[in-house]
Amino acid sequence: MEDVRALRRRMRAQRAALGAQEQARAAQAVFGHLRELRAYKEARCVMAYAAARGELSVEAAMRDVLASGRVLALPLCEGPGVMSARRVDGLSQLRRGAYGILEPDASCARIEPDGIDLAIVPGTAFDCLGHRIGQGGGYYDRFLPGTRALRVGVCHGFALLGVVPTVVHDAGMDAVITPDGVIFTPEKRQKLRQEEPT
Repeated sequence: MEDVRALRRRMRAQRAALGAQEQARAAQAVFGHLRELRAYKEARCVMAYAAARGELSVEAAMRDVLASGRVLALPLCEGPGVMSARRVDGLSQLRRGAYGILEPDASCARIEPDGIDLAIVPGTAFDCLGHRIGQGGGYYDRFLPGTRALRVGVCHGFALLGVVPTVVHDAGMDAVITPDGVIFTPEKRQKLRQEEPT
């Protein structure tokens, strides 16, 4: 199996090779799938992210959440491997922060992890079991276990792989969205079937 560092290099190279139009089409397709999810429609607080280094943009979702009057949260880097969720009332509140990524201004209100209903999570690569390879800092792996949120990974189609290498503390996803559609992990599919009205 390809090691994590080699996988990250390969995925970053493939993202860098995409043109602006390809990126925009992929982002539009992913948002189209996301907004059809019942969990997204019903979420009162949605955590998203500001795309960096060729990650798939979810700005359309951020604007949609704000326009609907719901709560939008974005991550703020608090230190090595540690982040918090901050309420963003407008994208003008974002500032260039750690690693050159746009983040909420430090004055933005903190949102407790258990107040987040749905988390849209970036990743270098995912697999159909919901395993995720991040950028290597462990921020989401430390943050997500404290939430009750539905975890939705977002990536380009080429970043959804048959299997990705993981370790026990890696935070898994409930679903992964690519431009081609939504894939629920086996555990989440079973839970959704159990929740369906009889």
